Amino acid sequence: MRVSLAWKWVVASLLIESLMLTLMVMKNVDQLKINLSTQTNIRLDEQKILLKSALVAPLVQMDYATIHAILNETKNIQTVDYLVVVDNQNNCISSVGWNGCSKLPPTEVDPFSEKSLKDQRFDTNIPITLFSQSLGKVYLGLSTKYYVQAKKEMITRSIVIALIELILSAILLIAISKWIIKNLVKLTQSADAIAHGDYAQRINLGDSKEIFELQESFNLMAKNIEKNIIDLKYLNKKEKKLFNELKSQIEKNQEQDIMIKHQSRMVIIGEMLNNIAHQWRQPLSAITVQMSSLKLRKELNLLEENEIENTSDSIMKYANYLSKTIDDFRDYAKDYSVKKKYFNIETSFTKALDIVSASLENNFITLNIVPCEDELVVDGVINELSQIFINILNNSKDILIENKVKEKIIEVKFLKEDNQIIITIHDNAGGIQDNIIDKIFDPYFTTKHKSQGTGIGLYMSAKIIHEHFAGKILVKNENIEFEKTTYKGAKFFIILPI
Repeated sequence: MRVSLAWKWVVASLLIESLMLTLMVMKNVDQLKINLSTQTNIRLDEQKILLKSALVAPLVQMDYATIHAILNETKNIQTVDYLVVVDNQNNCISSVGWNGCSKLPPTEVDPFSEKSLKDQRFDTNIPITLFSQSLGKVYLGLSTKYYVQAKKEMITRSIVIALIELILSAILLIAISKWIIKNLVKLTQSADAIAHGDYAQRINLGDSKEIFELQESFNLMAKNIEKNIIDLKYLNKKEKKLFNELKSQIEKNQEQDIMIKHQSRMVIIGEMLNNIAHQWRQPLSAITVQMSSLKLRKELNLLEENEIENTSDSIMKYANYLSKTIDDFRDYAKDYSVKKKYFNIETSFTKALDIVSASLENNFITLNIVPCEDELVVDGVINELSQIFINILNNSKDILIENKVKEKIIEVKFLKEDNQIIITIHDNAGGIQDNIIDKIFDPYFTTKHKSQGTGIGLYMSAKIIHEHFAGKILVKNENIEFEKTTYKGAKFFIILPI
């Protein structure tokens, strides 16, 4: 069961007030004790002086009647319970209010000690001396009933006052809490209405300064919520539109990516066939020449006995070379499906070189390779990196042929710096125009005729380096020096983390 805030507030306030009143009563009782103790000590000092001066002469003269009369007179004081006079030998001389000369109780120091309050009497004694000579003592008991009675009266009076104050406070607190809770209920109802969609909800609580400020703050909040909801609905509608457009664009990009991968594969196949043609051209020409020569010499009866065997061996040698070429290309294509593993980068470049070397040689392109003394190892698919080397080498080859460069040069360097492997491929074809150098890694961007290129080779190269090797590829126009001659050309940087 939940207790309302009003009752919690009233109970908490009354508890605090009760605690404060209790502390106040305790403080008053302590103060009463201090005041009465002070007054008692003052009166006791007065009694000591009076009794000393009154009893000295009778004790010296052994005038017991006078002593008894003085004790009776003193006993008339309301707070004195008993008096007993003894001589310097502790023999009882006279007593009033005490049972003869029976044993006297032990004396106390504090009139309001625990024992004095319990017995409702303070027991003490007054020495009677004359010129420092002891004549005897007066034992007397002072009543503490008046203190106990005063304490009870004070506590009773304080409790009555506290109860009246608590009742009045409770009435006032309940009235105030109802007034506050009434406004809180209005606030709660309005907030609940806003929570259920009534954003035009407003409240009117009253004219007092604090309540008016609360009212204005709430209404301002409600107004802002209404405005924000309208804006949110608009933004939500706009977001849905943007989401649909983005989804459509993503689907379009996915389709385009699939198409690019397919086209890239077709380009790779085309390049492989082109490289196979370059690899096979010389062996096939040699086989054709040798077979034609053998046939002609047979028709002219010039064929010697060992020529058939020599020619067969030569043709078999070329056939084995063609078979090896087929195996190399088949292995290259097959390795695309293997999982990632650590491999040597220079081995990957050698595989690429096996594919394009014939094409480079047939176009009289000098390939200068600068190896690295350290072993260069990365994690990935070896043929993916080989294909990147093939793409860049083919681009350099094509631009060297297109620009009709006389001394065609491609320089490849392998470097290891800090935690990076850097491969540079540098040609002397004159470089890339400044207005297109930042676009060469874009999909479908090419400077070639449509019949010569699709513009996806470098795009796929950059994509593989970034996504599969966590590296980057970039290009700059820089001078290249070869055999004491300086040329200008494009320099590709492949940067891979170790």
